[in-house]
Parts: sequence; structure tokens; C-alpha cells
Amino acid sequence: MNKIIKIVFCFVCLNSAVSFAQVDEYLALEKNRISNSYDTEKEIRRFIDDNFNKYKLSTEITDEVIEHLRREDSFTDAELKLALKNAKIIELRKLYFKNNPEKRKDYVANAMPSSVAQQCVNGGFEDGLAGYSFWSDAHPQPESGEAFFLSCATPTAPTASNVVVPAVNNFNSTITMIDDTAAGYEVYDPLLASFGVNVPTLDSSGGSRCIKLNNTGGFGSSDLSTASRIFPVINEPTIDFNFSLIMDNKPAHEQPIQPYFRVRVYDQNNAIVDEICIIANPENCLFNRINVSSDRRILYTGWICARLNVQDIIGQPARIEFSVSDCQPSKHFGTVYIDNICGTICSTPQLGALSLDPEEINCPDVTSSTPIQVCGTFQPPVGAVLNTMQLNILQNGNTIGTISAPSTLTTNTFCFSVTPSIFGASPTGDFEFQVNATFNVNCPAGTFVYEISDTSASVGPDVTFNNCCQATLSLSSPGDDMNNLSSATVAKRERSDWIKATNLIQIGDNSLNNGVVYHSGNYVELNPGFEALSGSQFAAYIEGCSGNYLYKTAVSQVEYAYEPVIEEEKINLIKIVSGFSIVPNPSSGLFEIIMKENRFNHYQIATIDGKVVQESNIDITDRLQLDVERYASGIYIINITSENGDLYSEKLIKK
Repeated sequence: MNKIIKIVFCFVCLNSAVSFAQVDEYLALEKNRISNSYDTEKEIRRFIDDNFNKYKLSTEITDEVIEHLRREDSFTDAELKLALKNAKIIELRKLYFKNNPEKRKDYVANAMPSSVAQQCVNGGFEDGLAGYSFWSDAHPQPESGEAFFLSCATPTAPTASNVVVPAVNNFNSTITMIDDTAAGYEVYDPLLASFGVNVPTLDSSGGSRCIKLNNTGGFGSSDLSTASRIFPVINEPTIDFNFSLIMDNKPAHEQPIQPYFRVRVYDQNNAIVDEICIIANPENCLFNRINVSSDRRILYTGWICARLNVQDIIGQPARIEFSVSDCQPSKHFGTVYIDNICGTICSTPQLGALSLDPEEINCPDVTSSTPIQVCGTFQPPVGAVLNTMQLNILQNGNTIGTISAPSTLTTNTFCFSVTPSIFGASPTGDFEFQVNATFNVNCPAGTFVYEISDTSASVGPDVTFNNCCQATLSLSSPGDDMNNLSSATVAKRERSDWIKATNLIQIGDNSLNNGVVYHSGNYVELNPGFEALSGSQFAAYIEGCSGNYLYKTAVSQVEYAYEPVIEEEKINLIKIVSGFSIVPNPSSGLFEIIMKENRFNHYQIATIDGKVVQESNIDITDRLQLDVERYASGIYIINITSENGDLYSEKLIKK
């Protein structure tokens, strides 16, 4: 006994040492990546400074920004100038990444080794930014139009130019790392502090760092900022985290266009496993309120914890995304501090929790009167009480039956009694269970309703009528010999109890998913005479009659890495170059535009402050005579557009 204990103990130590070594290696790799991205940010700032006066925004975009500000609120000349400046910076950033596409890779976290699994490596950002990717969508208003904003359903993905590396303690940045060991650290959120409210920028249960998404600015773009992390293998049923949320709220805006905070977990197929979304709403007593004016309120939560249910995908890779957005018109902000992503236990999730137990039911007798028990657990949101709970039976996303209330209900558990006949007289296919619950909480503004839903934790269907199979199967040679290109009815076999095989499996091709698959509820027995020839592909595992013939490989053989979407982005800039003469200059009346090495088809005369006084499309030419005799004396800008679309500008002095 002592010898066995020693052997097991040493094995555990070895695995632990290997795991720690892999974590150290991963952190070193990430440190180098992040250092490179900071260097790139310096290059981008230099690029913007060097090129700011060499380009101008397209007339269309400039007009749209001005029109947007007029629709949204009154604005000053300084605010207009800032909005146009920010819009040009965004476009120049796009141009930099278009010219340097190889730089983008340093903004995306490297894949973590699968052996590390769902260990909370750097869950509190204590090792800096290792493991995380960040991006910020600056939706210029109204260039993006209103169609981009879908509240909690608004899409976001990293592109060639929206990836960013967070600043440090820079509250004007769209994404910044709060670090109490670095310059510029502020103990309390500066915006709330300006109203006499002290909310710490770091969670008291965390360490010295956290991430802040979005800033409290406005005008010009509706910012949607995101932090993303990949878990190579989920091995815990929940992902808990802490956050502190601050949102601007304008009473005149309807709920669908208010700022929002969203957290999602995606599986390896990019399907949403669980989601939390909070919209700025003063009626939700999750928020504290500061009444700034009759036209503006600031809502904030302070530090709270929340929980995401991931038990559906235990043993699989996953990706978590935190996103926060300004309002759709862009002036009213949303910002959030995030810390302790996994590695912490949220004993009382502020937003509640709901979880169905796993179900794997094969071919129930639909004529039986014995009900199927579908059970789970729940925690109400803080201060809330359960109002309703119902169970839906889904097939292909459609509800085919509903049970309006649990048969058994305690303070934190529930069970529904499902009569098999609910699946129909002759059911076929797969079915899923989904529980929906509402919770009421009494807020100062009245009763607020939280809605939470969950589907069963089974990886496959909860109930299946596919391949309703027999209990046992014996396979023998030569009658049952096959290759891995045989028809599915031959190459893919399942039984509820056991399969015994003495047959021959030959190679068909080398495509991984074409393997021969046997699975059964208790065991698959390969007896003397069974042979899988070299090059063939064969898998056997315990699963029973699921109808799911996944060709399984060891987790350690598969690395999961989320590849960012690279989209072609329109760059709304026009290059300003010199390439024509104005004769005479100064002029009191007639003057001529002469282009020596090119031709043009459009001209514009504008005052020095940008007001257009004359503009026209013309036939393509290399010279044009114009008259400015009626114009007031002063300096004018002559812009001409060449036949290939380049913009040329020169100053004209009117005597």
C-alpha cells in the first residue's frame, strides 16, 4: 500500500511540475507578444502624427458627423472639432493596419496549452494582459447608421484594425488596465468621485490590477469595447467573475438604444453557451443613481459578482467575451471594471443563477404513464423572489410542449414531471429541455423582473428517438468486415448495453471524421479476431444510444484557437497632395488652374474655415479658368480631384 501511494504521489508531482512549467512558458510568450504590441502602438501614434495633415476625411463622412451632432444635442465648435479629429484618428489607424497587416497578430492572445485546462492563469490580471485579446469598435456616427446597434445582440469581432492593447491607468482610453503600482493610479473612479461618490477602481477581493472597458467620453463614435479569453478545456461547471458597472442614461432614449454590458461564453462551434446582458435602466435596483440633470442620470453598481453556467461544455474548449457599449447615438457612455475571471467563487451571484441537470434519455416509451423527472437548481438574484418557472421541450429550436410549473420546488431546487406522451405519438429526432424563470424584486421605481433561462447540461440531445437501438450486438468476420468509407449504417454502430467485435476494419481514406465508431452503454469488447489495419480509423467509447457518432480523439491532441475575423474595411480618407499651379496668385478676379502631369474632373473653392463657396464637376481637363471677382478679399482653399480620385489643394489669395 505504501508503495502504491508513493507511485501515485510522484506521478501527481510530475504532472504538476510539467503544468507549472507550461504556464511559465506561456506567460513568457505572452509577455513578449504584449511588449511587441506596445511598440506597435508607439508606431501608430507616430504614423497618425506624421500623416494627420496629409489626409482629410471624405466630404460625405464630415457632413454625416455634423448632421449627427445636430440631431443628437446642441454642440460647440470645440466639440465638433474634437469629433472630426477622433474620426480622422480612427481612419488613420485603419490605414496603418492596412499598410502593416503583419502587426495585428501581436494583439491576439496565444493559445494556452490544453494541459493547463480551465486553470485560472492570470484570472485577476496580476500577470498583466497575458491570455487576453482586446478590441474596440468605434462606430462613427452616423457613418455606421443605426443598423449596427442591436442592443444585447450587437455583433462584435476583432478585425484588422480594431484590435488594441490596453493603456495603463489612462481613463480616456477605450481600454485601460488599472494598476495600483503604476503612475496615474486612482483609488476611486474619477467620474463618480466628481459627484462625491467613491467607488474603488479595484475590487477589494482582487489584487493590484483589473481591466476597464470603454471610457466616459462621447461624441463622434458609439464605442463597443471587448475583452476575450480562451479556455482550452472547461473542467468546472461555472465561470465566476467580479465587475463594477457605470452607465450614462438619458431619459429621452428608449431602452433598446441605451448603453449595455454583455458577457458571453461561446463553445468551440461559436454557439452561445450562456449570456448575461445588463441594459442601463434606472428601474433596475441593481443600479444606484446619480441625478445629474433632468436630461441625464448616471447609473452604477459598485463591485459585485456574477456567474456563468458552463457545465454544458465540460471537457470542451470555450471562449469568454466581455463587451460594453455606449448608447446608439454615441453621446452617453457605458464603462465597466472587470476582475477575478474564474478562480473565484461567487457564493451569492448578484444576478442569480439557474441550472438544469444533465439528461441523456434514449427512446422513452411514449405510451408509458411514468413521468420523466427533469430537475435542476437555482439562486434568485439578490433581493428577488421566484415569480414563474416553466419547462419547454424543444426540437430544432421550436417549442413542441410546455410545462407551466415544477412538480417539486424548494428554496433552491426544482423538478418537472414530464409525461413521455408530450413528445408525440410517433416521435423522431432529438429533443432538448429548456427552463425559463422570472424573478421579481421590489425597487424604488416599482417591481423589476429578471428573466433567466438555461438548457440541459448534456453535450448531446436530452431525449433522442434517433436510432432507437437494441441492447446488444455481435460483429464477426468476414460478414461484418468494413472500411472507414462504408455507409453510416454499417460503419457507425451503437447499443444500449454492449458490443462484442471479432471483425476486420480496413483503410478507406485518411480523413479523420470518416472513422468507424462503436459505442454502447456498458462496454465495447474487442475479442480475438478483431483487427483494425494500419491506416484505418477506429474509435470505441461508452455513450449508449445517443445517435451521436462523433469520432473522438484525445483532448491533448487538439488545440483550440479562436482565429479573429479579418474584414476588409473601408478607409474614409482622401490624400492631400500638391500637384497644380494657380496663375496668377494673388488674383483680383480671373485666375487659371494648371495641372502639369495629370488631369482633373472636379473643383471646389472654400473659405479658410471650410465653408464651400463654389463647387462643380467638369469634363476631364488639365486646366480651368475661374473668376473670384465677386468674393471678399482673403485666403481661399482651391481643391481639385484628379481623374484617379486623388485630392489636390492649394491656397489662393484674393486681393
